[in-house]
Amino acid sequence: MAVSYWCVPCAEDAAAFEAVICELAAAQGAPVFAPHLTLATLAEAADDLGGVLNALAGLQLRPSGIDTAGTFTMSLFVRFEATPGLLAARRIMEGFPGFAAGRPFDPHISLCYGPPPAGTAPDRQISHLLAAPVRFNRLVAMNVPARAETYDDVAAWSVRQVFEIPDDDPAAGRS
Repeated sequence: MAVSYWCVPCAEDAAAFEAVICELAAAQGAPVFAPHLTLATLAEAADDLGGVLNALAGLQLRPSGIDTAGTFTMSLFVRFEATPGLLAARRIMEGFPGFAAGRPFDPHISLCYGPPPAGTAPDRQISHLLAAPVRFNRLVAMNVPARAETYDDVAAWSVRQVFEIPDDDPAAGRS
């Protein structure tokens, strides 16, 4: 198991993502998962996330499009424009022991894992996800298998710890 750190949208912004995720998961016969943007994965939990949380303060990200990829965990997703605060938080995470280097950082929220069944994508709901910036208010440490490649791997995820992201950005313009 590893520890993955997720930036999680506030409840109001998460609701639209949850509706799409639930509909697609039902069509796939797949587990439902919380909408999240994976910041980093570490071999073990980090001791001090103060700098990461400060960098994420006031985090709002503008959606930049809907995309697909051949990777199980990126089959259909909303991509976001990176902000200086998000990139600073990622750099801090990259410096922690056990940082899992993998594919390049690509800020996104997945809508389903594995290809969605033909004709099931709720197009109007998905397009609506691009309408406004998404506010993130929590950083969640998740216990995850080292690689998520199956629905059983997704079902094995569990919350380890939840951290509140500060509301106000201490350095204007960073998020």
